[in-house]
Amino acid sequence: MSANTARAYTPAGVLAAAGGVLTWGLGVVFIKLTDSPFLVVSFYRHVFSLPLLLLVWAFHKDKRLSWRAAGIGGVLFAAHQLANFSALRHASAATVTILFSIQPIIVGALGGRFVGEEATARFYLWSTVAVAGCAVVVFASTGDATTSPLGAALAVTNLVAWCAYYLASKRARESVTTISWMLVMTLVSGAIVGAIALIARAPFGEPSGDEWLLLVAVGVLPGTVGHLLVTWAHPRIHVAASSALILGVPIIATAGTAIFVGEPFGPWQAAGGVVALVATANAMRHLPSPVAAEAAEHYGEVAS
Repeated sequence: MSANTARAYTPAGVLAAAGGVLTWGLGVVFIKLTDSPFLVVSFYRHVFSLPLLLLVWAFHKDKRLSWRAAGIGGVLFAAHQLANFSALRHASAATVTILFSIQPIIVGALGGRFVGEEATARFYLWSTVAVAGCAVVVFASTGDATTSPLGAALAVTNLVAWCAYYLASKRARESVTTISWMLVMTLVSGAIVGAIALIARAPFGEPSGDEWLLLVAVGVLPGTVGHLLVTWAHPRIHVAASSALILGVPIIATAGTAIFVGEPFGPWQAAGGVVALVATANAMRHLPSPVAAEAAEHYGEVAS
C-alpha cells in the first residue's frame, strides 16, 4: 500500500461511522416528534439503551469494564446532553447547530495532541467549506435568530463538552472495548441526567402511547446503535475524518423533518447539503494515512 493511495480510514471504519451518523440524524427527527421535556427525553434515551448494551455485554468474551476512562466519558457526555438541550431553550436552533458544526475543526486541531492523529491545512480548508454548507442548510430552514447570552454560553459549552467526549472516546478505544466504553459511559451519564431530572421534578410518567415508541426509538437507534457504530469505528478511522462525517447530522435531520414533520426543504437546503457533503468527502481525503495502515494490519482489513 503506497503512501499516495492510502487513506486515513478503512472501508469498515468509514461505513460504520457513516451508519452511526445516519442514526444520529434520524434521532433528531424522533426528538422533534416528541412532546416530552428535554430531561425526560434524555433520561429515557439512557434507560432504553441500557438493556441492549447489557445484552451485548453478556455475550461478549471480554467482561472487563473500564470505570475510570468510560466514567469520565459519561460525565462529559452528560454535560453535552444537558448543555445541548438547555441551549435550545435559550438560543435559536440555527445558532446551536452551526456552532456545533465547528467540531471537526476543533477535533482536528486537538487530535495530534491527544490521540496522536494530525490533520492538514487542506483538511481545515475543506472542513470550513463544509461548515458553510451546513450553515446554508440550517439558516434556510429556520428564520429564528434569537439567541440570549446564556443561550450562546450553553451552545459553546455543548461544543466543548462534545469535542472533549469525542477525543476521550477515541483515546480510550486504544485499550477499551466498544461495549465496555458504551455500557459504563451510559450508566454514568444516565445516572447524572436522572439525578438532575429528579431534582428538577421532571414528569417521568407523563409519556403515553406513541410518545413511548418515540422515546424507545431514540434510545435504541441513535442512543445505542449509532454510538456503538461510531465507537467501534474509532480505531479504524482518523478522528478528524469521523468528526467531519458528523456534519451529515444536520443535513439528514433537515431532510427527515421535511418528510416526517412537514418542515420546509427547498433548493437552498439541497444546495447547502450538496456543498457540505462534497466538502466533507474532500476534507477526509486530505488526512495522513497511518491510521488506516495500522487498522488494516491489526483488523485484517484493506485500507482504502
